[in-house]
Amino acid sequence: MSLEDIYFLSQIISALALVVSLLFVGIQIRHNTMSTQTARHQSIVQAVSDWSRDVALSTEISALLGKGSANFELLEPVQRLQFSLLHVALFRNYENIYYQHEQRAIDHHVWEGWSYRMRATFALPGVRAWWVPQRDSYSEAFRDFLEETPLSSTNAPTHLAMNAD
Repeated sequence: MSLEDIYFLSQIISALALVVSLLFVGIQIRHNTMSTQTARHQSIVQAVSDWSRDVALSTEISALLGKGSANFELLEPVQRLQFSLLHVALFRNYENIYYQHEQRAIDHHVWEGWSYRMRATFALPGVRAWWVPQRDSYSEAFRDFLEETPLSSTNAPTHLAMNAD
């Protein structure tokens, strides 16, 4: 085997090693992307779960949320402020979820459930009344999503709103 043959053989081996290395890097990037998406989704679930837990642990806040969701106008001024602050927090989480979906960072199967939950919350009469003065503080794309693809109020989960009596 000549020196030239050895040189060409070493070049072929180097090229194969490079291809194997690139394949390995590609697999690692894919795995890292999946891990990042999983962590992002867990973070989203945790934020909404924390909000829900905080509401559920307070009978007063749960009653306020139910009453306001049925009819925002029946709330006293302080209750309206509380209701508004609760929904600002919730809808900021919803807007983040929507943004993550638009960035293709949330699997479409997972998105279906979040989309329903957002639109179901938005369909509640008291939430719709709260939304009107708040809408401009959210992104145009998120506003369009909620306002252009609403659930009908007959499909809204009635257990989220309580009668005023």
